[in-house]
This record gives sequence, structure tokens and C-alpha cells, in this order.
Amino acid sequence: MINQLAMKKNELITLGFKSLTLLLLSATVIESIYIINVKDKEDYIYNIYLIVLQFLILISLVTYLYFYKKVKEEKASILEKVEKKEDELILKIDEIIQSKLTDSDFNVVEIEKEIGVSRPVLLNRFKKVKGTTLVNYIKKERLKKAEVLLVTSSDNISEIAYKVGFSDPKYFSKVFRQDKELTPTEYRRQKQLDN
Repeated sequence: MINQLAMKKNELITLGFKSLTLLLLSATVIESIYIINVKDKEDYIYNIYLIVLQFLILISLVTYLYFYKKVKEEKASILEKVEKKEDELILKIDEIIQSKLTDSDFNVVEIEKEIGVSRPVLLNRFKKVKGTTLVNYIKKERLKKAEVLLVTSSDNISEIAYKVGFSDPKYFSKVFRQDKELTPTEYRRQKQLDN
């Protein structure tokens, strides 16, 4: 689709040059005829030449603006389709992540296989839309779920770590502390005091 957009842009530029060439050629021909045939500016033929020249300029401008508008509309349509596809892709990735959050072996390779898109394309599109890497996003989603479990359940920290897909409770505590600047236990206490 992007290639189509570039092609349309090139066609528009080519059309602009053709219109300009037609305009300059017409002006040159008319001026040449004028120089050969007309001695007085008040002459009737001179006025006809000017009208023809203005008419050619008008046709060139209208043609150029028409195709410019058409290409601009097509560009907007193509961009809208690309954004829609990217949104659908991100929604599917979100669904996969939410369904596999508890799996400690879950990683980007599984998303890649389920989506059917190569890793570079997958990672670039995801980062473009979400503004973060896929690995960091998965980690943040796991931490969000951990926050909820810390407040709503009485499970110990190790159990919560396993429930949100961390295979090592110590690593879970370390990541949680980096993100929240509190250990999971401190976070739980603080939320209990707030309520």
C-alpha cells in the first residue's frame, strides 16, 4: 500500500511537470506567433493569443489540482487502511498476551507464530503503535496483574509471581521494585493502609 502511495506521488509530480511543460510550450508558441504576426498591442489577434494563453494556464492548473486532490484522497484512504490493519494486529497481540500471561514460558516467538508475521515486522509495528517494546509490554502487563492480585488476594508473593508468569519469585520482586519503587510486600501493605 505504501508503494502505491509512492507511485501516486510520482504520478502527481510527473503530471505537474507535464502540465508545466504544456504551459511553457504553449506560451512560447503563442509568443512566437505574436512576434511574427502582430505589430500593435491593440491588435485583435494579440488579444486572442492572450485569451488562449490564459485558457491553457487555467486548464493546466485545474488538471493539476484535480489530480493532486485525487492522490491526496487516495493517500488518506491507504493510510487509514494501514492504521486499521495495525490496530487489528495490536488487538490480536493483546488478546494473545492476556490469554498467556500466566505461562512463564510465554515469549515473543509464540506471538510471532500465532500472528504469522516475521519478528522484525511484528516488533516494529508494535513499537510504533504502543511506543514500547513487546518484551517490556508483556512485563508491564504481568506487573499490572500482580498489582491487582497483591491487593485482592491473600496469596503469598511467590504464588503471585507464578500466577503472573514469573518463574523466579526473586526476579519478580526485583522487577516489581524497579517499576513501583516498592517491594511487592510494601506495595500490599501500602494499599491495605490506603483502604
